[in-house]
Amino acid sequence: MQLITKYLPADYTDSFQKTISSESSIQVNDLFKLMFIEYPKWGLWLLKVRDLIVKPLGLKTNKTFIDLIIEENNEEIIWGTEDKHLTFYISIYCSKNYNKRQSVSLTTIVKYNNLLGKIYFYIIWIFHRIVVKYLFKRAIRRWYKQRRVLIK
Repeated sequence: MQLITKYLPADYTDSFQKTISSESSIQVNDLFKLMFIEYPKWGLWLLKVRDLIVKPLGLKTNKTFIDLIIEENNEEIIWGTEDKHLTFYISIYCSKNYNKRQSVSLTTIVKYNNLLGKIYFYIIWIFHRIVVKYLFKRAIRRWYKQRRVLIK
């Protein structure tokens, strides 16, 4: 069972999955690093704008992703934070490689702690989906490129 399931129920969830076809396996720590190495400039800009907007509201800012890791094992890393407006958890999961196929996923769980959390997430959810999906796909492409295997 994946670690992320213990953080349910949630007010919002999304998940992106990909099946990797390769003799070698992607390790969860490698996928995590590939997602956040050379963070795109437009993504950094969005984070700075977000921090400027939410700082006056007393919400948490300026943490690195590695600082937000809550737990991990050989197949999964969970990171997230509890804030006064909402709580979120994100999971990167890499299954074992069976018959040269491996499933990888990125799952987000959000719990609204109050009305501000609901309003805040309503405003940013589309940016969340775009950024997270982009980082996930880019990390997998980078892994394939490093391994010189075909994307299927």
